[in-house]
Amino acid sequence: MLESPSIEFGEDSDSQLIEHLLASVSQHQRVKNAEQTRNRMEARLRSGYWPFWACMGFKREKREGHGKVLVRDEPLATIIQEGLEGYASGRFQTQAEVKRFFESRPEFPKNESGLVRNQQVSDILTRVLYAGMVEHADWGVSRREGKHEGLISYQTFEKVQARLAGKAYAP
Repeated sequence: MLESPSIEFGEDSDSQLIEHLLASVSQHQRVKNAEQTRNRMEARLRSGYWPFWACMGFKREKREGHGKVLVRDEPLATIIQEGLEGYASGRFQTQAEVKRFFESRPEFPKNESGLVRNQQVSDILTRVLYAGMVEHADWGVSRREGKHEGLISYQTFEKVQARLAGKAYAP
């Protein structure tokens, strides 16, 4: 049986009705709050702001007139920038070379074995956020310019994507 500091629930039909009504109203409030939160996040995203957790290499900082905006998180931002530009230019021929570059940098976060996960490298290479853009296909928000400064140019991002889509080169 439910207990409440403000309401006494009983076993009779009227008490059960009140209990169910209160539970139903509370559920409606939770769903409504979730809808409003998602709508606000989507509106912010459509305006070019990233409403989710900051990706590696970024941190969220409150700015006058903008609210929280992504800004570079040094020294990680410079390491990721060098990895992305190195892959785009051909300095790193494979994703494994990018991974080894990240692992060679003591500031780059690693797992308990001292390694960088392949998925982490793949995410970094494919995330348009690093080019100063935002998008979220699940919400129907197409790629657009973000209100944050990218770590690389959009042209560099496109080179990375072209290399990823192209033929794999043996080292």
